Amino acid sequence: MKSLQISSIEEYSGKSAFIIALGLILREMGYKVGYFKPFGVKTSYLDGKLIDEDAYNTAEVLGISDEIDYVCPILLDKPYVEFVHLAEPEELRKKIIDSYNKISEDKDVVLVEGAVDYKVGRSIGICDLTISTILDTKVLMVVKYSNDFVLDRLLASKELFEEKLGLALFNQITGYKRTYIEAVAGALLQKSGMDLVGMIPKDSILAGLFVSEIRKSLSGEFLVEGQDMIIEQLIIGAMSPQSAIKYFRNARNAALITGGDRLDLHLVALESMNIKCLILTGNLKPPQVVLEKAKERNIPVILVRDDTLTTTEKLDEIFGKSRVRGDVKVNRVKELVESFVDLKKIAEYIGLE
Repeated sequence: MKSLQISSIEEYSGKSAFIIALGLILREMGYKVGYFKPFGVKTSYLDGKLIDEDAYNTAEVLGISDEIDYVCPILLDKPYVEFVHLAEPEELRKKIIDSYNKISEDKDVVLVEGAVDYKVGRSIGICDLTISTILDTKVLMVVKYSNDFVLDRLLASKELFEEKLGLALFNQITGYKRTYIEAVAGALLQKSGMDLVGMIPKDSILAGLFVSEIRKSLSGEFLVEGQDMIIEQLIIGAMSPQSAIKYFRNARNAALITGGDRLDLHLVALESMNIKCLILTGNLKPPQVVLEKAKERNIPVILVRDDTLTTTEKLDEIFGKSRVRGDVKVNRVKELVESFVDLKKIAEYIGLE
């Protein structure tokens, strides 16, 4: 049985998305794939049971049949300081090893997902560095290329992981950075004993939010449910209808955020082919003509209590951080990994034939 630990130097780097894509690809190649996340931090209750949200989603998308208690055995169920104070590191590590052994049964390869970043859990002896040692995994670092200083943080992580960290993958690359990274960053990594195995471009579909996610995050009310599609762009409706037309024409699968009393803007938006959702703020319901037009075009209309600025700030906070779920996103991330990642080199690194 082979294993690969996917770690990161910061949160929201795309570990889960990459694991989903790689797991599906390896399965298509005929391998029995397992998934394991030792330490779950982003926890919530589902049907009365505490789960790690990312681990649950990844396991569900990959069709993992193992019990979620084995898939993610350690859960942050209290404030971290209190968790650290009460934790027994040896017991935690034993539980991780036992669960990993259970997950590994009858698998050709197990994909191990790191915590929020490789340092999280260090105070209780279950950070990614420790996990790679006790489970004897090879490590691939997924790096969100947020700025050029990520190179320093990546090289610093290599000094800690030493020979266990052999591959790096840059994620969310903007077009103008690609040539620079290939020429400069790739050479720097090779000098330190790492290979750069891919550069995945920033993608608006993966960064976008389903309409249902938007409604849930805003605690909004559907006035018209419409189609639950991916919203890739937000437009704030604080302009005149005449000025709005040019913005709507240049938009792509956008949601309009505006007051519920902006009838003129609502009607112009509903005539645009690029506006796919109306988010009406201030708890102001629009006239019936707007709702009838939205139903006719199958355009969702969400009513929220917050003002336009607060609503926009809330959505800005979660855009680009949504989970990979649904056929559109799953197929897209798989397509990106197949196109921009050296899968053969990863297979050789793991030791798959």
